[in-house]
Parts: sequence; C-alpha cells; structure tokens
Amino acid sequence: MKKLFFTATAVLLSLYGYGQTQGTSAVSLGISSGTQENNYNPSVADQTNKFSYANFRLGYGLFVKDNNKVGLDLIYNRVRNNGIGAYDSREDNGYGAAINYQRYFPLLKTFYAFAGGSAQYIHSKAEIHVPDAVNRNSFADSYSLTANGGLSWFFTKRWALETTLISTGLFYTKTEADETAQDQSYSSKNTSFSLSTDGLFNNLGFKVYFMF
Repeated sequence: MKKLFFTATAVLLSLYGYGQTQGTSAVSLGISSGTQENNYNPSVADQTNKFSYANFRLGYGLFVKDNNKVGLDLIYNRVRNNGIGAYDSREDNGYGAAINYQRYFPLLKTFYAFAGGSAQYIHSKAEIHVPDAVNRNSFADSYSLTANGGLSWFFTKRWALETTLISTGLFYTKTEADETAQDQSYSSKNTSFSLSTDGLFNNLGFKVYFMF
C-alpha cells in the first residue's frame, strides 16, 4: 500500500512539474479587451463617446532551464474611438513583436507566481475622420522595456492559464502625421515611465499556453 501511495505521489508531482521543465515548448495566445461609453447628454445622440480596444498576442516560449522561459510574441492592437470633439472617429491599428523572459516560483501545487521582463516594438497607423474635412493619417513607432509579475495556473500537463497583475516600464513613442488638405505635417516624441496594475485587477487580460 505504501509503495502504491509513493508511486502515485511521484506521478502527480511529475505532472505538476511538467510545464516548467527544461526543454518544454509553449505556444501561447494572449487576449486583452475592453469597452467604455460616456454619455454627455443622453438626449443628444452625437454627444455619446464610445471607446473600445483589443490586444492579441501569439507567442512561442522555451523553458531553457527548469522554471525559466524565454519567448517571442507577435502583437496586434486595435483601438476605436467614436464620439464628439475635434474628430468624428479614430481607428488605430498596430503590429509588432516582443521578446520576453519569465521565471516561475511555486506557490501551491499547480499555482505559480512569475516575474520577468520584456522588450517590445509596435508600429501603428491611425485613421482620423474629421467632419466636413479630408481624413488624416498618423503613424507611430513605440518602444518599451518593462518588468512584470503575475500568476500562472498549470491546470494540466499540457495547458496553463496566466495573468499579469503588475507591471512597470520605460516607454518611448515617435509620432508623425500628415494633413493633406492643408499640405501640412508634424512629428512629436514622447518618453514616459509608468507603474500600473494590469490584467486581473482592471480588465480582461490573460494568456493561454499549450505545452509540448
């Protein structure tokens, strides 16, 4: 009986540790989305502002050591803003990539905490629709270096769910725009540092991993 018990325990422990062992590959899909609507005067339809965004990340990671993973993500962002103000609507589409590193720390059975860092680049195009005027376009190149932490749940030996709880980073963005109707153009640069919660606390943000 004891032999059977210890054998079963060893099998369970091997399943718990499978997802974090050296040589394991992980394919991931990350999704973050949200919507917001502001009604400045409910009786006037054109005074309603609607904002929505979606972020998709497709990634590949490799555990180069037990509990240590490096990876590459392909990124697509979309932001839409319809409402009042200087423009009628605006749509931003961005494409980019990120390289990342994460280290996992066991908490309880299949639950782990993680900490890591990421370097990211995104190129985006904004289409701005102005009432009774020629539409405008702007282009932006964004770079970031971030550190983050969160929780992972390896609920089977093949599947895991992960969410980021806190992140901090350095961000740099260069923007260029053209206004064809006025034969004008402008550019701007912005550098910032931020510390924020992300994912579980204030929006839908998670990654699903398949490991093999």
